[in-house]
Amino acid sequence: MVSDHHNQHLHFLRSSIATLTYPFQYIVSLPSDLKHTATEQFASRKNLLAENKALHEKNLFYQVKLQHLALLERENERLRQLLESSRQLNSEHVLVAEIISVDLHPYKQVISINKGERHGAYRGQPIVGAMGVIGQLIEIYPMHSTALLISDPNHSLLAESNRTKLRALLVGSGHAKFLSLKNVSSSADIRIGDLFHTSGLDGLYPPNYPIAEVTSINSLPGVPFLEVEARPLVELNQIREVLLLWDNANSLSTDENTQP
Repeated sequence: MVSDHHNQHLHFLRSSIATLTYPFQYIVSLPSDLKHTATEQFASRKNLLAENKALHEKNLFYQVKLQHLALLERENERLRQLLESSRQLNSEHVLVAEIISVDLHPYKQVISINKGERHGAYRGQPIVGAMGVIGQLIEIYPMHSTALLISDPNHSLLAESNRTKLRALLVGSGHAKFLSLKNVSSSADIRIGDLFHTSGLDGLYPPNYPIAEVTSINSLPGVPFLEVEARPLVELNQIREVLLLWDNANSLSTDENTQP
């Protein structure tokens, strides 16, 4: 042993024995190594799954938050437009109201708003949006009111062309996307793109409020009147707020009772 320690006479023998026994050592240790490796991989996969789930939940949370911010941004834009409209109407008394319910189908186009008799609202009162006329109040309650939209089949008003001053009866179609212009002579000067506003001659709406834009004109053989369709300038199926208008006759009697 002393000689081997100094001269390494048995080194070759030990190397040969180690080489021969290595496969057996590898086989013996293989289950333990596999178990250790599998445990590490399972733990890593479990951590990755947990991390992926957390990231997915966080991403969903931020998506919802982003949608909420987008809704708030659109609502602020609507309010800015209404505010700008109310500034343009500084000679008249106006009040912003929120829509609390909607009833839109081919035979009935009405909405309910959160302003009523206690706020000075009255039957027949016109309501407008940032882009134009929306309708008029038909039922008044203490804290809310019901309004008939210009798209209702039972609603009509006398409109006037911005370009030619041509007057025609603008009637609801039962659809929020289009209206019908009635009693337009086949020889009338009317074009697609013409804008129509309130004439103020029917006693329903004050004059010079925009209503609709002509989108189609059809002439039928032997018929003395044109078939004319117009698109409301206000997106009636998307409105959230409206402006209530007071004319001079009603504003004197309602100003003292009006509440914000």
